[in-house]
Amino acid sequence: WTGRGVHVAVIDSGASDANQFCGQWDFRNGADPQFKDGVAAADPYGHGTHVAGLIANDGRATSSLYRGVAPNIQCLLSLRVLDEQGAGYTSDVIRAILWILTNQKQAEVDIINLSLGHPIFEPAAQDPLVQAVEAAVRAGIVVVVSAGNYGVDRDTGTEGYAGITSPGNAPSAITVGALDTLLTDSRDDDVVARYSSRGPTWYAAYAKPDIVAPGSAIVATTSIDGSILLENPHLEVETIWFKGLPHVRLSGTSMATAVTTGVVAHMIHAHARSTNQQGRLTPNAIKALLHYSALPMLGMDPLTQGAGGLNGDGAVRLAASIDSTVDPGMWWLAVPGGESSAIS
Repeated sequence: WTGRGVHVAVIDSGASDANQFCGQWDFRNGADPQFKDGVAAADPYGHGTHVAGLIANDGRATSSLYRGVAPNIQCLLSLRVLDEQGAGYTSDVIRAILWILTNQKQAEVDIINLSLGHPIFEPAAQDPLVQAVEAAVRAGIVVVVSAGNYGVDRDTGTEGYAGITSPGNAPSAITVGALDTLLTDSRDDDVVARYSSRGPTWYAAYAKPDIVAPGSAIVATTSIDGSILLENPHLEVETIWFKGLPHVRLSGTSMATAVTTGVVAHMIHAHARSTNQQGRLTPNAIKALLHYSALPMLGMDPLTQGAGGLNGDGAVRLAASIDSTVDPGMWWLAVPGGESSAIS
């Protein structure tokens, strides 16, 4: 399973690699483009290119060493809402989400990746950005959102709670915190990154994040002229290039979100194959499978780790084992999924 046939919309700072995308649109400054009015590839910040690379880079330039999680997805759509410093307007993000819903017949988006957020200023039920995410989920689109990077006070170094950003407080979103693998293959030493935002959410006190995923020191492409690389040249992984694009090592819940989006693409592909394209998992079902298969981390409370560390192998196996075409109330597991799997 490689994510084949899946369409992913990345709402971010744009993308530099035109060949990797089915289309790009710019929503900054109140723009509301038509589906046919795409723009040239551009990412003066570099963040969107990195997120897209984590999701779907084919890895040919690095002999698959830095391949994206789902390299064979059908289509990546880039919806630009952030400027060259990674800043943007909430209204532009909302407009991009609503554009997807309006053009869903052509776009056929399965997953929206939102590796962005702002502090929570109002209850989720009144937050227009949260409501846009909820509308997308009701339309059958999986929305994967970053939890935020406010897990520690940068002045005092003190870890704290209630740092989840909007729209990570959307009840139906899959909100992702960051895991630090310490750059080892073993999962025994994995920890939740100190910077990863913890729950609960402001006002509604929702238990977030949903899960945590690898997000520290993650390598992927970025823009050669993006401000991330120009202002932080030490982040570049030397001698690693892909179609003229350098690779950098970045950390954040943005990266963890992209990794999770790649796994969700695998889940959708695996389930579609198991039902011969007849069945479809709902966004809430996919979230439930991620929760159920997650690997609980010792010494970490639920407001820090959610259900636990992302278990891509387990989540995809479960998705492939489910028959969602049966009548409501019937047993979903078509074949035994197994209670364990080996991770080498």
